[in-house]
Amino acid sequence: MARTASGATKDQLVSESDYVELSRLVIEHTYRNDSGRPDTVHELYTDDGVLELQGTTLRGRQAIAEWGRQLAKNPPWRLIRHVCGNMRFVANGPDAAEGITILTVYMVAGPGAATTVPLQVGEDHDRFARTQEGWRLASRRWVELFSRGESLTLPK
Repeated sequence: MARTASGATKDQLVSESDYVELSRLVIEHTYRNDSGRPDTVHELYTDDGVLELQGTTLRGRQAIAEWGRQLAKNPPWRLIRHVCGNMRFVANGPDAAEGITILTVYMVAGPGAATTVPLQVGEDHDRFARTQEGWRLASRRWVELFSRGESLTLPK
């Protein structure tokens, strides 16, 4: 962290080019889930990456891949869309960063009509590592802020 003239610390935001790459990575993650390809999100993680959501912690690319395969085989929704916003990324050295993204999740589970009321609004708390393949997720932790009260059962 950098220090201001008053001695207080302030976050060192990532460079503009890293911001674009990290934003693309975050959006790619949601796109793959929304387009019925959760079985490929493991490709966006480091080998020892961690995914935490709804009380489940998946450790390692293999565990995330298995979770994605189960989700692709039997999704608990008919239609889902994620909207990413307010992405902010802070540098933790030249090859590491942390970020928070506000995520609004729209989902239709059963045969009923779709609604414009989000299922959930929350934050993805991400840690990133720059690898030979480019930026990858080292960890992702979902923090729910608001919910319309429906439960969503995901594979464990």
